[in-house]
Amino acid sequence: MTLFLLTVVIIGVLSSLFGLNYIKTFGEGYSVELLTIFTNNFLPFPKEKITFVFPMFIIYIAPKLFALFGLGDFFYKDFRICSVYVFTRKDNRVNWFMNKLFKMLEYLLLYYAGITAVVVMVGLVNNLPILSVEHLLMIFAATVVLNVMATLVFVLLTNILSLYIGAEMSLALTLLIYAFLHLPAFVKLNSQLQNLLKKLDPVLQPVLPWHDDSFLQKYLKLLDMPALSGFSVWWSLLILGVYLVLVILAGIRVIKTVEITDKI
Repeated sequence: MTLFLLTVVIIGVLSSLFGLNYIKTFGEGYSVELLTIFTNNFLPFPKEKITFVFPMFIIYIAPKLFALFGLGDFFYKDFRICSVYVFTRKDNRVNWFMNKLFKMLEYLLLYYAGITAVVVMVGLVNNLPILSVEHLLMIFAATVVLNVMATLVFVLLTNILSLYIGAEMSLALTLLIYAFLHLPAFVKLNSQLQNLLKKLDPVLQPVLPWHDDSFLQKYLKLLDMPALSGFSVWWSLLILGVYLVLVILAGIRVIKTVEITDKI
């Protein structure tokens, strides 16, 4: 738990300090809400053939990678301890899977809520104003929920694949897929195709500045970034919900059928 809290604080402080330094370059108008939107939730629109701003990408992806590495072998650890008890009885398998799912969800909620809370505190310590408590709470909730759901999709995928190819190979394959899915954020394509890919891409749903919700756009005028029409937080919740349901159903099917005792 100490290591977990330390990781949350370090990621929250470092990313928010970078975000604070960046948003202050816009002059007046910055706030705790803008810092929360920007930190860990920002990728620029690709304006040329390839647009890659390394510091922003690292700030965006680092918390997700820590979560993937931390929970990527969550299933596999149990295989070595209780595989015979769990995987020789069909009814135990699904119960075990659901227990693990909710435990991962709990960890991710604490993880992202902790990081976002640190970002808010850094903003307050640096005398940034809160323009609207209601909007800050909405931004806080959107940040946590979208990041949790997007990360959970890939954490589950990694753990399901580990039933077949082991924890190390499954993590490597998931990271390869995860990196590839970021391409629409960096490579300029046909506008309609690019906007569609962004709206459907699970790894890009937490990019809050691309959303057109009014409670976000109020604070994003300083960034001079166009929002995607029809790309709202509710849309992202729907898309991520669909991906999660599909991965969970696939996981349940795999858990029911896989012979695990010869893989450990």
